[in-house]
Amino acid sequence: MLTITIDPVVLATLQQSYPTPRTAAAKALDKYKALLEDLLFRAILRGQTNYERLLNCYSIPVSVLVQKGPHIGYDKVRLHKWLGENQLDLIETVEKGSNLTGRVSMIKLTELVSIDQTTTAVQQALATVSTAKQLSSVLCADVQRNSDVFSALYPDYFSYLGKTQQQVFDIAPVDIASLEAYIAWLHKGATMIAPGRVRTYTEQAQVILSVARHTGGFFPQRKKLSAFGRTYYSGLSVQNVNKQLRRAMLGHCWEYDIRSSIVTWKMTFAQELSDKLYPTKEWKKVFRSSVLYLEDRADFMRAIRREMFATSTTLSKDFQEKLIKDALTAISFGARAKGVGWCTQDGDWTNPALVGIIRNGVQRAAFLNSHEIQQFIREQGMFDNYLAAGMKEELPMLYYGPLITRNVMPSKSKAVAFLYQHAEAELMKIAIDVLAQQGIKPIALIHDAFIVRNKLSTSRRDEIHQALRSSTQNKFWFIKQTELEGYRYQ
Repeated sequence: MLTITIDPVVLATLQQSYPTPRTAAAKALDKYKALLEDLLFRAILRGQTNYERLLNCYSIPVSVLVQKGPHIGYDKVRLHKWLGENQLDLIETVEKGSNLTGRVSMIKLTELVSIDQTTTAVQQALATVSTAKQLSSVLCADVQRNSDVFSALYPDYFSYLGKTQQQVFDIAPVDIASLEAYIAWLHKGATMIAPGRVRTYTEQAQVILSVARHTGGFFPQRKKLSAFGRTYYSGLSVQNVNKQLRRAMLGHCWEYDIRSSIVTWKMTFAQELSDKLYPTKEWKKVFRSSVLYLEDRADFMRAIRREMFATSTTLSKDFQEKLIKDALTAISFGARAKGVGWCTQDGDWTNPALVGIIRNGVQRAAFLNSHEIQQFIREQGMFDNYLAAGMKEELPMLYYGPLITRNVMPSKSKAVAFLYQHAEAELMKIAIDVLAQQGIKPIALIHDAFIVRNKLSTSRRDEIHQALRSSTQNKFWFIKQTELEGYRYQ
């Protein structure tokens, strides 16, 4: 777990104010320190934003320190209040939380507190390592620390039994040797990762490693069901860690995800929408750009790249296509050039818009001025109008309810996201049922993707394709296969 060091002047001043009982000051400050460490630890597990990392800030519920922190003295003064009154605050509020928004306060530590840098200790330990066995030895925390980390993350784990426990937690297997090698790579081979991210990734990896050592090789993930239909997880999980850490913790495995899932799902309605709007036209011509994106993605991407990156660029082809794909996904979820809210991977609603995806203004303008992209936006807009109108007609209580309607006007983007994510959950259930018939159980699920230990045969993939296509009468469903290799210490 994260540890902090408090300037000795705090304890000395506290002891002067409360000299008796002799150990009272030290005990109270230790309790406060442990509480603050736990809050900071949980903030890091949730993940810091770039802004928080840049300014060394943390989002924590300060009310916990105020209301649950230790008392001191015969008059039972809360230690948090005493620290403030004596100009010995350990935290400084940068942005106050609010019950109305549901946001906790953003704080930074004062000069009286320092976080013990995990990365420094790891770097020092790795300097003496030359074999995988030695690596495992230096990264192996004591049994008590591993137990403490597990207890902090899952205080109620053993209160659930059998099927109830399965309803609350999903279990991810952890390749301990791969995870240890990943930590070593972060400090010896990850030359392109910023130091702040190295620290965050190291802390996350060490938490997973501690839990896996305590449990004998697995990492529980607490389920968090979304009203929009997806299953998320609280805290660290295979869903919200970076991709390198994901493959490090899972080891060698195979990932299968639905290609261009949001665009593919919308094409389920292409025929009926085309018949309604343009009864004399062939539906493939009405949705020409979306069909091209699904049927000949390489040609689609090549055309957009030529227009976006007309001048020389240092960006790799893969990165260029990632920018385009992310922008198209945002458009499919309702984002426009000026920004419309859409649902992020971890379940929050945000407004990144295309400005936040394609940051270069010249490239963004070229993207938006592309005839193909303008046609794609028009097509996605037709789908969105049709889907939102359908929800309004068939599910008016939901459409005008608080989930979709905020500030009087219903959100078309939220309506589409709601319908898509519920459909996505049904599609993944179909895929998982097919795997179950083959005696295969995924080791991890990530919304529109599942991960299995061994590679699926072509015939098994075709069975999933057929099941998805026949259930929706949509021929565009396709499962993309990616091999994930674990890390090995060299």
